[in-house]
Amino acid sequence: MHTTVIGPPYGTTMGPHRFRNNQRMVPAGEAAWNLAAEHGMLDIRVDASAGQNRLRDVRTGHEFLNLASCSYLGLNSHPTVVESGVEALRTENVTGLAMAEFRIRLEAAHRLEEELSALFGTPVLPSISCGVISAAVLPLLASGHITGTDPLVVVFDRFAHFSMNFLKPVVADETLVLTSPHNDMNFLEDVCRKYPRVAYVCEGAYSTGGLADLEGIRALQEKYGMYVYMDDSHALSTQGSNGEGYARSVFRELDERTMIVASTAKAFGSTGGIAMLGSSSVFDFLYRSGPMGWSQGLRTAAIGTTLGSIAVHRSPELSARQRQLAENIALFDRRMKNRSIRGVGSHIKFVTVGENDWAVELATELYRCGYYCSAMFFPVVPRGQAGIRLMLRGDMTKAMTEKFVDTLLDVLGGFL
Repeated sequence: MHTTVIGPPYGTTMGPHRFRNNQRMVPAGEAAWNLAAEHGMLDIRVDASAGQNRLRDVRTGHEFLNLASCSYLGLNSHPTVVESGVEALRTENVTGLAMAEFRIRLEAAHRLEEELSALFGTPVLPSISCGVISAAVLPLLASGHITGTDPLVVVFDRFAHFSMNFLKPVVADETLVLTSPHNDMNFLEDVCRKYPRVAYVCEGAYSTGGLADLEGIRALQEKYGMYVYMDDSHALSTQGSNGEGYARSVFRELDERTMIVASTAKAFGSTGGIAMLGSSSVFDFLYRSGPMGWSQGLRTAAIGTTLGSIAVHRSPELSARQRQLAENIALFDRRMKNRSIRGVGSHIKFVTVGENDWAVELATELYRCGYYCSAMFFPVVPRGQAGIRLMLRGDMTKAMTEKFVDTLLDVLGGFL
């Protein structure tokens, strides 16, 4: 009996490259990463005991302020958060159960769900990362199993994070996948007019600067019943009375057409990810679906640090750090208003310089001056739009921010 193999033409093993192309991306990315390594901007090993405002390279002794950290409020070193992780390990006496949580889980994990749901005012599903949540949810959303309908056309914003974009080939096995120009509500409305069921995949605060058009997205949802899947990882904790983030400033009451996912490893100060659900009807289903089902759950220490961070979120300290972050953003935007920098109003700023070597040289010079900012290049950003990304934090004082802006203006004088 002979088996017929269906595939590319004989002698051809190249894929169709409909949604990704490693043959193009990897060489370009590696060339840029190697350039950064040659300038000593990778594999910097530090002593963090004095905090992110004063990291020390253990090999050279060079001290610097970290402006590449996503811990936007500095809660990753908060004593309550750290001690809660240690205490959880002592209490449970196990690092984790090392099995799918829908079968057996620690009681502390169940308490965590309840605490997160109470904090954010909606059912919350935790996981080891929001990337795992996206990998579990998006294929099921595409096939209609989240909505209980036929498949949905899935539209990815062009700037949607890689943790969502890399799932396009998987999602495309279930439905039609389209890519929208960034924040293009006209494009999105045209899709909604053409197809009866549409899901939009985007970020709230974008990782390379800029914000989603929340009002526009909400208007289309109300007009056409569009499903919204939004990753608000870079805004969780930074705003909202309980740290609910940027997306919830408009999507206050979630419904069955909305899911907001976010990392708890950034401003929240712990590790893992969460999905804020508009309905608890899919809660158990998601727990046993795909990567959520076969991945290990949150480790004991992560449960502890997350509970510790919830305690901080319920204290006056959250609003104090949010205010300091907002002041630093306003200071930066005021001082840099005549510069072409993406991210006005956001704690994430992106300075475009164009070529990869210019981005690396700019980052290297800032590091020499005592500030680490991330050089970014293709495929993280489009070709020819390399630059540096910097993140402001709520545990930076006004004086620190002023001094950094002074330095940035001096250094930029030689580049822009």
